[in-house]
Amino acid sequence: MRAAAAAVQPPSIQFDQIHVISIQNSSGIFIGTNTQLLWSCNSKENSAQGSVSGENNQVSGSINTIYDNDIIDAPYTKGDFIIGRA
Repeated sequence: MRAAAAAVQPPSIQFDQIHVISIQNSSGIFIGTNTQLLWSCNSKENSAQGSVSGENNQVSGSINTIYDNDIIDAPYTKGDFIIGRA
């Protein structure tokens, strides 16, 4: 005879702490049973300088120009535009 298969246990995840450094578009922290409906995120960022990171960095004499003459930055695709939603 075969032994009965062990019962499958649901996954268990335990956090002692959650540290959030920054929240970006389409981010969320949820606890318990929940449902997120109608989520959508559209964004644009222009950065002529870019980013400088590290230690003891210097930026001097920098001239940055952004020429952004487009009319639509990110056209909506099917499903992005939801009527009645702010």
